[in-house]
Amino acid sequence: MTRQMRQFQTGRLTAHWRWLAALLAGFAEDRRGVVAILFALALIPIVAAGGAAVDISRAYIVKQRLGFALDAAGLAVGSATGLSDAELNTLMLSYFNANYPVDEIGVTATPVLTIQDSELTLTATAEIDTTLMRIAQINSITVSATTTIIRETSGLDVVLVLDNTGSMSGSKLTSLKDASETFIDILFGDETEPELLKVGIVPFTGSVNLGVDTTFRDTYTTVNPADGNYDPDDWRGCVEARAYPYDTTDDSQLDPNAGGGKWERYLYPDHYYRNRWSRLRDDLSNNAYYGPNKQCPVELLPLTNVKQDILDKIDEMIANGVTHVNLGAVWGWRVLSPSAPYTNGAAYDDEETNKAIVIMTDGENYISSSSGAYSGYGYLSDGNLGTTSRSAAEDELDSRLSEVCTNIKATGVLVYTITFQVDSNTIQNLMRNCATDSNKYFNSPSGDELESAFRAIGAELSNLRIGN
Repeated sequence: MTRQMRQFQTGRLTAHWRWLAALLAGFAEDRRGVVAILFALALIPIVAAGGAAVDISRAYIVKQRLGFALDAAGLAVGSATGLSDAELNTLMLSYFNANYPVDEIGVTATPVLTIQDSELTLTATAEIDTTLMRIAQINSITVSATTTIIRETSGLDVVLVLDNTGSMSGSKLTSLKDASETFIDILFGDETEPELLKVGIVPFTGSVNLGVDTTFRDTYTTVNPADGNYDPDDWRGCVEARAYPYDTTDDSQLDPNAGGGKWERYLYPDHYYRNRWSRLRDDLSNNAYYGPNKQCPVELLPLTNVKQDILDKIDEMIANGVTHVNLGAVWGWRVLSPSAPYTNGAAYDDEETNKAIVIMTDGENYISSSSGAYSGYGYLSDGNLGTTSRSAAEDELDSRLSEVCTNIKATGVLVYTITFQVDSNTIQNLMRNCATDSNKYFNSPSGDELESAFRAIGAELSNLRIGN
């Protein structure tokens, strides 16, 4: 800036100060407008204060509505089970929007859901445009609200008892696997190893496979001397039923004089036209069709909290053999039981753990021919069911299933039952009566309805685990 310009600017400032000094001197001498001027000056903070009260009141109302809407959305999300994070977010938005109508409040807000283990946190923020507070250059007020929901989780032990008989082959087994995996997904949600959830899988045919762990084998099983020359390595884990009534209880007493004794190993007899052991192969599928393990299903899975192990077991199942639902049910109960041979189930009187069993079949208890194929009760001709009549033996299997169900329910375990593509009123009534109540029985004429049944049971059991 040139010297002349600086002099010009200085002259202008000096003139302004002289004018202001003269104006103030005039105010000092002239008393006529003092009150009006002071009132005008005082009016500025008064108006600002009044505007603040109005704007702050609006902000308080919006904050209240935010909190109310978040509480409603939080309770809805907290009580929901079996939903993905995306589905929970959709549910939250629907409840929030219903309780925070923007057209009435005039201020938009978007809630955010954060899930951390069993804790759900919902937050929302709104920007409120001010009115009179703008005089003080405050153009907006930010308000926020937060709601935290703690979902209390109780324990759950549940066993799926699944029909793996020959009639389940093809698309039926595929439908069962899909439905069972949906059930597991609902229970586990996003967790892979939840602390308070354990699931077991018991595939059944005319017997149940306990596995070939040598300690288990030597402690709980034995070989009938009548089986003669037998190599234990040929055995793949199926067992015969113990004598009545110990085939209807979870009693683990191994002394035959005081209880049921050990379980005899299932060894489908070697017969030159029925079952040639020489056709035995090492792979699992052939073991199910030939040799001492003919019609022996895949090994059961004891209670575990590892989701992938459960899904792998479901995927492993194959269809072959006859139907003895009672043996599947009683072994499902033994897996669920806190007593031996499986001991990782919670005690029946454990108030912090719910226990349930889901029993699914696609048909009636069945003995394959008048001569009777070998099963967990041996040959029909052996009379191990108290008769050598095929129809009477099948009736006896029904009777023992009813007894198993009654015994399970007496311990407080919830019993769910499912029939799949079953026309017989006999088995439908039997399974309905087996369930804890009629609402826990599901008849599924199709694969879609089978999945719906498993989905409904999964959701109900999830509700037992989670409360607000």
